[in-house]
Amino acid sequence: MTNHGAISAKLADQLEKGSWIRKLFDEGKRLTEIYGADEVFDFSLGNPIVEPPAAFRQALQDTITDEQLGKHQYIPNQGLPAARHKVAEYLNSRYGGKIVQEHVVMTVGAGGGLNVVCKSLLNPGDEVILLTPYFVEYDYYADNHGGIPVHVALADDFSIDTKRVAEAITSRTRAIIVNTPGNPTGKLLSQQNLNELGDVLKEAEKKHGSLLYLLYDDPYSQLVYDAVPPNPFEAYSRTILISSFSKDLGIAGERLGYVAVDSSTEHAALLAQAFVFSNRTLGFVNAPVLMQRALARMESLTVEQNEYRKRRDLMVAVLQEAGYEFDVPQGGFFIFPKTPIADDVEFCLKAVQDHRLLIVPGSGFGRGGHFRLSYSVPIRQIERSGPVFKAVLDSYR
Repeated sequence: MTNHGAISAKLADQLEKGSWIRKLFDEGKRLTEIYGADEVFDFSLGNPIVEPPAAFRQALQDTITDEQLGKHQYIPNQGLPAARHKVAEYLNSRYGGKIVQEHVVMTVGAGGGLNVVCKSLLNPGDEVILLTPYFVEYDYYADNHGGIPVHVALADDFSIDTKRVAEAITSRTRAIIVNTPGNPTGKLLSQQNLNELGDVLKEAEKKHGSLLYLLYDDPYSQLVYDAVPPNPFEAYSRTILISSFSKDLGIAGERLGYVAVDSSTEHAALLAQAFVFSNRTLGFVNAPVLMQRALARMESLTVEQNEYRKRRDLMVAVLQEAGYEFDVPQGGFFIFPKTPIADDVEFCLKAVQDHRLLIVPGSGFGRGGHFRLSYSVPIRQIERSGPVFKAVLDSYR
């Protein structure tokens, strides 16, 4: 791609590097037009497939038919008080904390929330530790606000290698982003592992005389199977939780996210003020008001996720039968198997070119020798994919 000075050189370079997920999305559309949807096995996108629960649909319908005047007007930059109160109640029920609505800010999805937090915390040149393999947008979120991404590899089982983290922290370190269940791995961190990270951060604060924040990216918090999610507030007091209802309620396109800090967090009120200001000045302002009003009407924000569990179990059986090596995910809707060759890009290209199977190279997430697949797809696609996954792997035996 030639820039011709039309856009910034930095952005031109980022566009050139591109996104494997976007490339595969385009390739999937092309193949579907040629062969039909039943002959293309697209596991590349993490798009929630489960429809919103009846309670949300009813709340939305009630919101639309409500004769309240001004319900589509501007609202406070922090978000509707009723929606923030509902989020605080929900988080306290999950984590047993003392989060109040004054310390909750409604954001345009979790991605918007992470940008709001990075803008609020980072000085130019501050470092943000990112645990790889990871959601690569984190690089851009940090860079957007003058931060420098510092990549630290997770352990082989995708738990946090706290020794590596301790070695990576410098006087310039400002935050670490933790995502569990993880994208792309589906790994659910243990409470012990998270507590150990908290101890490392506490020691680093003493050593460098600085404030370090744990940015807890939590969009898959209710997509957890056969396990109990860790409590980030128990692990570390300077925790900022960023999440959304994209996966929980199946409303990814509505961009309903939030940022929250516990009342026990030092400077909680100041942090919340900073988040509100950043929300406004970045132009997000806050999450769409219609979605906030519907959320506030719901009796409970807790949702059973049996459909994703069903898909997880089926996808695991398919991959095990085909002979892949991988860690069974305990949450989210991704699996991160090993590739039979070191060159994961070659493996994924062969899969799409020879078998119309779309999977994403692990190197695109900072860990080569793996590939990511999303099982947020129709059940029928998973059921029919076994021979295809096996044929790809068999071609290397």
